[in-house]
Amino acid sequence: MFENEKPIQTDKLHDQVFQRLCTLLREGEFTPGKAVPVSQVSKAFGVSAMPVREALMRLTALGVLTNVSGRSVGVPEVSREELADLRNVRLELESTATRWAVQNKDDAFLADLEAILGDMLRAETDRDEKSFIKNNYAFHFRLYQQAHSPILLEIIDTLWLRVSPHLYFAGGPKRHRMSNEEHRAIIDAVRSDDPEAACRALTSDIAGAYDDLVKALFQSQAV
Repeated sequence: MFENEKPIQTDKLHDQVFQRLCTLLREGEFTPGKAVPVSQVSKAFGVSAMPVREALMRLTALGVLTNVSGRSVGVPEVSREELADLRNVRLELESTATRWAVQNKDDAFLADLEAILGDMLRAETDRDEKSFIKNNYAFHFRLYQQAHSPILLEIIDTLWLRVSPHLYFAGGPKRHRMSNEEHRAIIDAVRSDDPEAACRALTSDIAGAYDDLVKALFQSQAV
């Protein structure tokens, strides 16, 4: 973990550490239930422990991380009830962002979505889980950015930070194929000025990933 990280520059150090940690969370570098020592993060980033602790405290306050011991943190394990709550809130907020994005569409926006979907299709073909998750985040947030609501985007990003470390459990060729089909449907709906069709495809994407995640995490229980 963290072997490819570059030292962080001293300008705005605390914010940079926080943003770097957010990126690692979105890309699955934190394994749920596994402790991550503060010293390991500090060494990887080339900074002292103080800005790392401050960034970790911010993420803990958001419910993204939890204290494992005095010097370690980790992604908390998630219950079925919490996953369902996250899904339901995401569906409401991300559908709103999608409707607003359709209202604000332009050619550059559609070109960006097409390019990211191309990257996701290549990741599906190559069975590159890490690239797929990274580009899945990029697709969704390019979509939500077009809503032109920084406050809504910030709230959605916090929800994604809480669920992203678990998404590796919902991966695999079938999920990637279905997700790419749903992303194609979103683009087609945006191009056709059809916000409800875009929201239906989005709902299918989020709900499908949730169902796969529940099966992976709680396969010994009835789904």
